[in-house]
Amino acid sequence: MKRINIALMLIFLMPCIIVNAQKGSLKLNLDYTYAIPSGSLKNDIVSDASPRGFNGELMYQKNNQWGAGLLIGYQDFYQKYPRALYKTGEGETTSAVLSNSVQIMPILAKGQYNFSSKKSAAIQPYVSVGAGLGLINFTQFLGEFGGADNTAGFMVQAGAGIAVPFNKTGKSGFRAGSDYNFVTYNKSEFGNLGNIAFKAGVYFTLE
Repeated sequence: MKRINIALMLIFLMPCIIVNAQKGSLKLNLDYTYAIPSGSLKNDIVSDASPRGFNGELMYQKNNQWGAGLLIGYQDFYQKYPRALYKTGEGETTSAVLSNSVQIMPILAKGQYNFSSKKSAAIQPYVSVGAGLGLINFTQFLGEFGGADNTAGFMVQAGAGIAVPFNKTGKSGFRAGSDYNFVTYNKSEFGNLGNIAFKAGVYFTLE
């Protein structure tokens, strides 16, 4: 709970930082994401990769190298397992099809460092970190029986990638990279909902 409170504080402070900035620019990043599950998500819930995801980031750029802002995204994991025998009670087994569905919506305060100080550089590598909340919807069905659980977990993200400007002004361009996402999930026998997300998208400078 303490970690979630800290994450919420960071998220709500971020707009204040942007509003009170004396100079700089706002940048909008829009990305498609393809995520591969890891940790307990892969071992216990869904092993299939998810091609159903996106991220949107609003970043305040103090200069071309330093930026901070807010990320909101969505990733949908789903897998149906072949019919098998499952223990459903003391001395009782059931033959059924198991299906798991997990949706994660990150809401993160985020910082980014661009290794290039020039907006006109042809290729601009960057690294980023984020922290906040992962809103989780987990649905599980064993045959026709099951239900859903909605909760929130503490989430951290670390990423790296490149930005390629469309022109010499550097106000818009293409970007690609990857993020490692770690989301706590303390329900049932499951642990974390970690995943590695590969992303590609565009960015625009908002005047």
